[in-house]
Amino acid sequence: MLSVFGATLGVVGGLVVAGGHPLLGLGAWLISRIVDGMDGILARETNRVTPFGGYLDITLDMMAYSAMLLGFAWIHPEGGWVWAAILVGYLLVTTTTLALSSMLEKENARIGTNDRSLQFTPGFAEAGETTVVYALFALLPSFVTPIGWVWAAVCAATVVQRTLLARKLLP
Repeated sequence: MLSVFGATLGVVGGLVVAGGHPLLGLGAWLISRIVDGMDGILARETNRVTPFGGYLDITLDMMAYSAMLLGFAWIHPEGGWVWAAILVGYLLVTTTTLALSSMLEKENARIGTNDRSLQFTPGFAEAGETTVVYALFALLPSFVTPIGWVWAAVCAATVVQRTLLARKLLP
């Protein structure tokens, strides 16, 4: 329920941004991320961790991240291709972490010692950085395009970083 509530707040944040209220939308986003951080903690504390919960969490996270990005794209069409570059970056960053995680599990290998449903692999762009970027988009609207290109480059660097890690760790 927390995952769904957090994602709903994230989508609402994106809609509010698209409606021309980026600071208010950012507020909804920040609350959604707090709620999202609590779902796994609560599940672990109450012994209610399930594979479906982990699946739902990452799926809803990507929905919320995309909704916020689309909200900013709507009010900043001058960004042009930067929005597509970031969305492709999200797709590849998510794919590389999930694919590497899956392959490591298949090889009975682990990176780190976390107790999350999914084994997230290290990278420059993980989660908190996105919130910083969205805050910069909301607070510095005249710099949205250059900030977006830097963010797309960070996502691309993360894909390269994880691919090199995969090459090192996988047979």
